[in-house]
Amino acid sequence: METNYNGEFGFELQLVIPYAYYLHKNNLLKKTTSSLMTKELYYFSKNHEEKYKTRRYVKPNTPNKTPHVKELNYDKYTPPPYKSTYKNEYFVYDKPLLIIHNKFNMEWGRPPINFINEETLNEIFKLYNDKYTIIYLRPQSKNIVTDNSNEYNLNEKHLLKLHNIIDGNKLYEESKEKYNINNFNHFQLLIHANCDNFISVQGGNAVLASYFGGKNVIFAKRGQELGSCSYEGHYKKYSNCKISHSNNYDDFIKLIKK
Repeated sequence: METNYNGEFGFELQLVIPYAYYLHKNNLLKKTTSSLMTKELYYFSKNHEEKYKTRRYVKPNTPNKTPHVKELNYDKYTPPPYKSTYKNEYFVYDKPLLIIHNKFNMEWGRPPINFINEETLNEIFKLYNDKYTIIYLRPQSKNIVTDNSNEYNLNEKHLLKLHNIIDGNKLYEESKEKYNINNFNHFQLLIHANCDNFISVQGGNAVLASYFGGKNVIFAKRGQELGSCSYEGHYKKYSNCKISHSNNYDDFIKLIKK
């Protein structure tokens, strides 16, 4: 049996890869086909083709057709153990890691909706920079396979310098040759595997952060995840991650403090 998907990153992590890994565990997987930079996501596939250069909105040909439900059908569903697979000695720091995901791009044909603004970022950095080594991830378009959503400038780089926060894009450039890292997704798997504390926003980054146990606090102002109660359901099943979420910045900060 095969899987073939060129849709959204989050959908792939939620619906396609757990099905492919289930097939692998049951000696049924013949081939996997996906977008560029996905070989490490399908590390278990002996025959993986990176075929697609862009992503688009499309439902996968898998037992679960949509993640916009509280609970999925888990009969043929096994999320791969990314944390144990990619645990490493490369990204080890004196203080525990805190990975913060953010985005600032067009959503559903509209201006940015789900993002951590400058004021909230500044507050998070001030609260936790002494306690954690913080890696901030807002990937440059050259580092990911895009879905043709326009990206905008959040103007947050001065905050990274002010609080001595590690810029994930710069860390990737500094590390890729040193540690033989093949692409940005490979890099993300490696740093996430060494981390137990995540802050993310609605979308594929929140799914990825939920694959590595620990705690993930999600900012989601809009999205079908809210109406379907996905955050209370299957998001917790990828790795037994503790999920909490908020749709406004004040409560978001309270959740992070809690």
